[in-house]
Amino acid sequence: MSGARAKPKGIYMLHSQGTHGWEFANWDRLQPDGEGIGLHFRESPWPDSMLDLPRGPWRIPDYAETPKLIFDSKRKVQDIYAVEYFLFTSDKMKSLLEEFAPKSCEYLLCETEFSNGKPGPKIWLCSVVDSYRKAVDVENSPLIRVTQWGGYMISGGADWCFLPAVLKDAQLFRLVEYAVAIFCDQSFKDICKDRGIKGTSFQQVGFLPK
Repeated sequence: MSGARAKPKGIYMLHSQGTHGWEFANWDRLQPDGEGIGLHFRESPWPDSMLDLPRGPWRIPDYAETPKLIFDSKRKVQDIYAVEYFLFTSDKMKSLLEEFAPKSCEYLLCETEFSNGKPGPKIWLCSVVDSYRKAVDVENSPLIRVTQWGGYMISGGADWCFLPAVLKDAQLFRLVEYAVAIFCDQSFKDICKDRGIKGTSFQQVGFLPK
């Protein structure tokens, strides 16, 4: 129909399904303070304040040891696992990410083994580092409240209104004000389904006007 308005694109939070079927063999040895895979805020590589760019949200730290994962030999291996603020991905998922969002992530190859002693699957620690600030129209997103520190407090729902002028062509990204989450667009969701990626879960949180 001539003059009809274009339908806005859906924006989703990316999750993994269920619990991961593996455990760390060296969690307490990865970093000097024994805090596992997470970022050291006191040694943060972010050159500016917590809400300023340029910065590298959730850059993979320089671990003392390579993360080693022990997989349950009785459980099927998924293509994606979300742990804290990182993803652990199969070779198949990494290939998709490198093809579809080549500048959005950084990777570290893990050591793996099955619980029965056999060699484990090829798994990559992945961090989404492509980030945007002020990419949400807060005034038109009634379920978002801005805290005194400038971050977002969310009360639920799928009413976020994202700003296309800020996100442009981003398809897999983080928000500086809500860096705990990984966001993607409808195209990324669709390609994961088309490629048969196992273990992904998508929660629609809002839309990106055309």
